[in-house]
Amino acid sequence: MTRRVAVIGGGISGLAAAYRLLQESPEPLELLLIEASGRLGGVIQTDRSQGVVLEGGPDSFLRRKPEALQLSEELGLGSEVIGTNPNVRGAYIFYNGRFHDIPEGVQAGVPARLEGLFKSELLNQPEKFRLMADLALPRLPFEEDMALGRLLRYRFGDAYVDRIAAPMMSGIYAGDIDLLSCAVTAPQLLRLQQRGRSLIQESQKEALRAPRPAPGPSGGIFSTLARGLGTLVEALESRIRSHAQVMLGSPVETVDRTEAGYRLVLANQESFEATDLIVAVPAYQAARILTFWDDAERALLSEIPYADLAVIGAVYQPTAFNRPLNKTGFLVPRNQVAEMTAGTWVRSKWNYPDTVDLVPVRAFYGRSGDRALLTKTDEEMLGQFRQDMGYIMGVTDVPQYQRVFRIPQGMPQYLVGHQRRAEAIQKAVQRWPGLRVIGSYFDGVGIPDCIRHANQAATELIRSWGS
Repeated sequence: MTRRVAVIGGGISGLAAAYRLLQESPEPLELLLIEASGRLGGVIQTDRSQGVVLEGGPDSFLRRKPEALQLSEELGLGSEVIGTNPNVRGAYIFYNGRFHDIPEGVQAGVPARLEGLFKSELLNQPEKFRLMADLALPRLPFEEDMALGRLLRYRFGDAYVDRIAAPMMSGIYAGDIDLLSCAVTAPQLLRLQQRGRSLIQESQKEALRAPRPAPGPSGGIFSTLARGLGTLVEALESRIRSHAQVMLGSPVETVDRTEAGYRLVLANQESFEATDLIVAVPAYQAARILTFWDDAERALLSEIPYADLAVIGAVYQPTAFNRPLNKTGFLVPRNQVAEMTAGTWVRSKWNYPDTVDLVPVRAFYGRSGDRALLTKTDEEMLGQFRQDMGYIMGVTDVPQYQRVFRIPQGMPQYLVGHQRRAEAIQKAVQRWPGLRVIGSYFDGVGIPDCIRHANQAATELIRSWGS
């Protein structure tokens, strides 16, 4: 029997799943990859037009989660993997009109090393003493989940959370720390608070027990590709197109269950039959197209909130800057004059093998709950960017090149109780033979997490064919 597999969604999850199916299927396989937009890659988008790398979405992957590195090597991209710049350490927090070093030793929002914090001007003296209350405060009552902000504010105080912990965690999840699930974003903190009274002390003990992370090609725990993460998308697309049909600009309207499997109907009313199906689109899209699920099951998907994001990439001449770009970039806490949430000094962050006489910068916009961001025109957003660059960095030159990357509903929000919701979604999936649902909204927004779920879905489908 020839399996006819449809993969809906051409982001990294769908691409990795399609590739893994083609690589490992022991049976004849007809594979169709369907993407609603006109390009593959989802939030991964690399602009190389100016001779530098400007990422319009994620720019790296964690090395301690091996899936992205393994896939890169499998696709022949191992020689392109680079690490962070060994001559640059850390980032700044831009607060009250000044750059401040991020104190060393902050892990998952916990200040495991206090020396740097006591020297920092991000906190005044009473706020620094408030940190020490963690050593004496009783534990919060045990809960399966709670807001990350609730736990951190109780242990360390509002000032530390608002100026240090929240910008760092929001840089990963683009979320409100007072709504984010601790069980998903920092499960180790729930474990630590059950072991002992102080999160600081327990974090210090944990650090002593933990193995040292494997360094990147030039040190550090993050890696990327020298020509950008778009290289990974291009390599996957090339392999898939050689053995499967790829349809772009083809939104799926409905998916129905049939006796032989699944029937997909596109927006143009074209339909396809499949024996097996992998749905690799955002949760709200999956809720809309999985018409054979009941209302309660679809609500599990549709009620997962997402944050709108935008990235502005700009390229400057070196003379535009009157300060050394001696760290990877900066974070901006809430309630500052600037609307920018973070900035990356691209050539300072990465250990690129070549040297160029240009300065690429990435700026990030969008916070959880901000619905007005993407209603602005590109020119309005670029005007805000130039205003922010003037305020934050004193840069008044017009960039040589600037571009807005819009990411509507780009980041799933792991709210309190999300773990139970994700488990319920997976339970609903298991009711339907030949169906897998994957995406960043389950338990990890990183590229390795997406690839891990894709590999697992492909493997599970293949195994089911032999049963």
